[in-house]
Amino acid sequence: MIQTRVWLVMLVFVAAGCASTKKEPPPKPFVGTRWQVVLELPIAGEQPHVRFGDGRMEGFGGCSRFAARYSEDTVGAKSIAIGRIEVMRRLCDPGKQAAETRVIEVLQSVSSYSITADALTMTGSGGTLRFIAIPVEAVPGAAAPASLTGTRWTGVVDASVDSRATPWLEFLAEGRVSGFTGCNLLNGGWKSEGGQVRLGPLAMTKRGCMGPAGDIERRVLAALNERARVSREGARLVMVGPSGERFEFTEAASALR
Repeated sequence: MIQTRVWLVMLVFVAAGCASTKKEPPPKPFVGTRWQVVLELPIAGEQPHVRFGDGRMEGFGGCSRFAARYSEDTVGAKSIAIGRIEVMRRLCDPGKQAAETRVIEVLQSVSSYSITADALTMTGSGGTLRFIAIPVEAVPGAAAPASLTGTRWTGVVDASVDSRATPWLEFLAEGRVSGFTGCNLLNGGWKSEGGQVRLGPLAMTKRGCMGPAGDIERRVLAALNERARVSREGARLVMVGPSGERFEFTEAASALR
């Protein structure tokens, strides 16, 4: 009987030792991870999210896209300062607009962050935001690059921009692409390589434009070139140039479908 009790005690200690060695999963990397905001009252459709990398923050507030520069400390204290957040304003319902306004207000004031496993917390004078890491492939509506054939895309620009200056792209059969920069027409080739979309070579008309049309064209061409990274995120097509310049398109109806 005594021997049995000894074995039971030993088993308890072994079990306790195994439990004590259980470790939390390693934290997700701050840079490059897609961080989705955890809202107390989730909104319909795509949830607010952000990504950080190369000193630039890019995100979606629930209604509009936004971007800003940021800087971190260099001694591991996880201090962060976010520059002025630029928002590409879009009209949406009051609930989404209110959620977006709050998210951006808090983001603008954050001064520190912490990561535990797949959870990110950012805190500042405006309050606290909590995020969860979301794989890009888990985004609703995500599709393989090959499905771009036959799709048409409209550039995301400010609502005050004349519709005649709105950029667009159309991915045709046989690896051809045509489009409009806001000022000039373009055409060329595209292909999918190893899950990545590559554009080019591209040719363009030489019309000169001033004012908003010229500004939009400069933004488009900075992100849309033969070295651009192209990704499809839900109903968005995102172009990122070699120096981080970004331009987005939304999917539109296409006569090719």
